[in-house]
Amino acid sequence: QRTWEAENKIITIDPTQNALYKLPTTAEYNILRDNHPWRSNPNYFTHVRISALALLKMTIHARSGGSIEIMGLMTGYASGTSIIITDAFRLPVEGTETRVNAQAEADEYMVQFGMLSRDGGGQQENPIG
Repeated sequence: QRTWEAENKIITIDPTQNALYKLPTTAEYNILRDNHPWRSNPNYFTHVRISALALLKMTIHARSGGSIEIMGLMTGYASGTSIIITDAFRLPVEGTETRVNAQAEADEYMVQFGMLSRDGGGQQENPIG
């Protein structure tokens, strides 16, 4: 993944220069998480904002699958009534024309990816969908 980003000259957005990608404070996030407003209102989230990098990665991954189902995760956070998608990554799973079978290795991959992204890459967002 890092090689692909380097080959295609992908530059991640600096959160200090772009307010859209400024993570909410811990207090703001805890209030939203503790109140769970989406449980009582299924239409709570009214906007989804997707970074260009995440959209590009999802599009390339979808096209690479051809007629085979694909699977991946988006990382981001909730802010107010918006879901902010900052990045995406594919999962190493086998697909058929009608379904994707995620096994234990996909679960392990997700956990490892999350830990390595935080420790080595400085990514603070969690998988969100």
